[in-house]
Amino acid sequence: MFKQPNYKKVVFVSDIHAPYQDNKAIKALRSFIRWYQPNEIIFLGDVVDFYAVSSFTKDPSRAIKLQEEIDEAVDILDRICKLAPKAKKYFLKGNHEHRMQKYLWSKAAELSGLRNLQIPRLLKLDELKIQYIENGKMRYHDMMVKHGNIVRKFSAYSANGEFQSVGLSGVSGHTHRMGMFFHTNESGNYVWMECGHLCDDNQEYMEGSTANWQKGFGIGFYKNSGSHRFNVNLIPIVNGKAMWGGFEFF
Repeated sequence: MFKQPNYKKVVFVSDIHAPYQDNKAIKALRSFIRWYQPNEIIFLGDVVDFYAVSSFTKDPSRAIKLQEEIDEAVDILDRICKLAPKAKKYFLKGNHEHRMQKYLWSKAAELSGLRNLQIPRLLKLDELKIQYIENGKMRYHDMMVKHGNIVRKFSAYSANGEFQSVGLSGVSGHTHRMGMFFHTNESGNYVWMECGHLCDDNQEYMEGSTANWQKGFGIGFYKNSGSHRFNVNLIPIVNGKAMWGGFEFF
């Protein structure tokens, strides 16, 4: 026997790093969202790279293009949001969004209180009807959804670390890897999903090496009946194409 329950559909999007996104990967994500029509979209952080205000040694030609970074991110968010106008949207602060705050506090403290220099204003989140989560994490049903702050060497190792830290099922980004970690004990069954990335693999700090990263995004199904049942899945993007449910998205 089988049945189709009343459930909520969610898409988890992580690590776009505009303006250094992979446009083919973004296009595949948009194609999927147009078809899937999620009830909610959760951006897991690092939507903007904020290269121009990073503390690293920078290419001078790129270091003066902060407005271009922001404009590109707003355009990506706008295009995604328009594909699912009824969906509720969240934006969790990532470590790259934190770069802006860190820069203001260390280099221009007198400007740090200006509302127009805060992430929600810079990225027009109110206009896009996206709720900003300042601390980068939130309880979601029986899970923890967060940008993430643990990075380990291999796929799913970081998911394991996040689970061990939190003690709940969860979803995170940050590592640019895709992985699923499962754990069962007397308290129940747990899963943690790390959602990959949507940025260009050819970042300057990776010059001369191949990054152990995987492009893609996550989806979740959450039963609406008051039950705590849910299921999460990863959708890889390979060569600019994603596959799910017998369809190809590109």
